Amino acid sequence: MIIKNLSNNKKNSIEVRSFNELFNITIKRNTILIFEPNKYHHECTPGYTKYFIDLGYNVDILMHILGINSMILLDEIENIRLFTFKNRDQIMKNYKNLAFIIQNYYDYVLLQSTDKNKKSLYIKLNLLNVNNSIFVFHEISWADIYYIKYFAQNRIWTLGNISKGIQVNPHYFGNIKIKEKNKKTRFFITSTAYRNYKNLIESVKKLKKENFNFDLIVTGRSKRFGSKKIPKIIKKNFIFKYKVSYSELYKYIQSSDYIIIPLDPNSENDILYKTTKASGSIQLVYGFLKPAIINENFSEFYQLNDKNSLLYNNHNLYEIMKKSILLNKKDYKTMQNNLQILAKVIYKKSILNIQKIIPKL
Repeated sequence: MIIKNLSNNKKNSIEVRSFNELFNITIKRNTILIFEPNKYHHECTPGYTKYFIDLGYNVDILMHILGINSMILLDEIENIRLFTFKNRDQIMKNYKNLAFIIQNYYDYVLLQSTDKNKKSLYIKLNLLNVNNSIFVFHEISWADIYYIKYFAQNRIWTLGNISKGIQVNPHYFGNIKIKEKNKKTRFFITSTAYRNYKNLIESVKKLKKENFNFDLIVTGRSKRFGSKKIPKIIKKNFIFKYKVSYSELYKYIQSSDYIIIPLDPNSENDILYKTTKASGSIQLVYGFLKPAIINENFSEFYQLNDKNSLLYNNHNLYEIMKKSILLNKKDYKTMQNNLQILAKVIYKKSILNIQKIIPKL
């Protein structure tokens, strides 16, 4: 199987290999393995790959076959190899072989998602004992005694600037075309379980009543925020696209103008997104240079301000969405430029943090 870059350049195509081929190939010196054991979080893989390539390493990637299209925008693939598995049983049946090559052939292994309920897998792969393992925590609060020593060794990475661990934010996706603002404003939002969308719906109703022309693309794994909960008067403004492939996801984001991150400071669950974990949507903001629409209570944590995004409070989401629709192309472009500056700052900080454990070649 071949993943073709969206540029249709044959030189930028990645060959997809089966999991078992990983044990029958030569692993060069200075190679890092990125291992994602889940069927999700693959949007992080291009970003981590980019950091390692920029530091001079070869990169092997082991991921579920559902994630391969996450790499479709990459245009520098010379030193990348991609291996896929179809289910966790494949990993468990071959864990001894995988543990052996991790310990003896790879310079480092990045566990791209460190989950509380998969510790038995990490133990089988000996990841908690070898000196070349690095753990990405998407939720830091449950890091227990098994991981304490790795904080001091800079081997615990987080997506946000959290008090524990070091921040390495994977916001690179590949060859991104920066486009100007649409004539018809398009918002992008990821549906998340346990989130309150009442404020958003009421704001959309007001905008509709004033005859503004816009739409909202809704993606995500959770269908809790679905068409059944949208009043009939604004149904046509919503486009629901659940469980899309990464190539489709990237197209929807690129076709949008703004990314709405509807975090609520009154929600105990949402408060975690500035204390122990980071919103996955922020990678899309940084990587695709799409200004965020976000509650001001969360903006500082994500280094967003009124120069690169649009901030609302508990009472004025409608006014801010209206402002975003009316924003002219010149001012929109200025916001994108400011986001690009921020993305470069975060990239520089992240790669310096990586070099605390992984040297540049």
